[in-house]
Amino acid sequence: MRRILLAAVIVLSTTMGNTMAEAGQFQEGLAAADAGDYATAIRLWRPLAEGGDASAQYNLGIIHNRGQGA
Repeated sequence: MRRILLAAVIVLSTTMGNTMAEAGQFQEGLAAADAGDYATAIRLWRPLAEGGDASAQYNLGIIHNRGQGA
């Protein structure tokens, strides 16, 4: 039972760490886009979008739709 609990804690902590890092990466992209640095926003959001992040996908679409993409 302890092994199962330990495994669950490890999996959850790893997943949450990735989610927090991704959230930080998304926010960095948002700050870059707000500053007009669309190339940086695209560089930061593309891996998130490819990983299925709907917010990153949406924002990349907006940048490209407005012709601000590189």
